[in-house]
Amino acid sequence: MTQLKPGDRVNCRVKQNTIVSPYKECDSITTFEIVSTDKYGYYLYVPPYIMLKGTVKADRYQCKRLEINKKFLDCDIIFIQSSMICKVHSILDGMSCPKCHEFYEMASPNQDDGTFICWSCRNYPPYR
Repeated sequence: MTQLKPGDRVNCRVKQNTIVSPYKECDSITTFEIVSTDKYGYYLYVPPYIMLKGTVKADRYQCKRLEINKKFLDCDIIFIQSSMICKVHSILDGMSCPKCHEFYEMASPNQDDGTFICWSCRNYPPYR
């Protein structure tokens, strides 16, 4: 499986308000947006109209620690392992700037370490 990143969307099987293995029977297949990744799996945004067991609210600490976009502050998220993904729904083409957290379509790495810094942050760094 390709390495997924925040903003990509995945399909997961849901049975009785729980994400189940892609090989088990399910009540529905639901699309979720990835908000953060780590070496063990993915953190998914759970919209308010979907009730799932095991969700937590993304507080300020989690958003900072997991580098979750601030627009998901106080929203429900859930952690899954990559083996729980049924299908990759869509992959974003582009990159986010790590300084301003804006996503730029069709962007590619422009730094030696393989990251992308947008034009605004390179030319007008924010004051701290």
